[in-house]
Amino acid sequence: MSNKDSDIRHLTGKILLATPTVSQGYLSKSMVYVCAHDKDGAMGVIINKMIPNMSVCSILKNLRVGARGVHDIDIHFGGLEDADRCFIFHSDDYMTQGSSIISNHIALTINSDILSVITSEGGPERKMLCMGCCLWEADQLEEEVASGYWVPIEADEALIFGDPRADKWSKALLKIGSHTNVFAEAAGNA
Repeated sequence: MSNKDSDIRHLTGKILLATPTVSQGYLSKSMVYVCAHDKDGAMGVIINKMIPNMSVCSILKNLRVGARGVHDIDIHFGGLEDADRCFIFHSDDYMTQGSSIISNHIALTINSDILSVITSEGGPERKMLCMGCCLWEADQLEEEVASGYWVPIEADEALIFGDPRADKWSKALLKIGSHTNVFAEAAGNA
């Protein structure tokens, strides 16, 4: 197995940048944070697409979670799978039941109890709420990376928790340097 093959077999904690090959639909210019990746498949959440006009209050009501003094929080579109489920990324300075550290001090909590803490300005210092996720079957993600649909990059808190209205995809391109070469290489593998 080559070094490149080894890299695409261990994507947990990485960010996947959609290449220009992915030009249509909700995955165009997407950044997906990979939460789990093993021989059975992968799960990730899109971290750079906001859901306009979605209220955190409506999510709390749907989940039957009560919160007093609710503060507005941006809601992100995480993917088409489990679209009614809230995935909360946060710094690891606050952990609760259902929290797990993915990598580099970045945790994921699926337990909706954390929402009442977050919406009352408690809990972790940095947080992001995403509705839905992306799922891949066994070997599917590896094939998509090898085909040039995704470029894996190192995740960092600035890309994940930075200004949700900023163009994170373009910032990620700057992080990897000359994106033309990266995308040309990815397209050459297609």
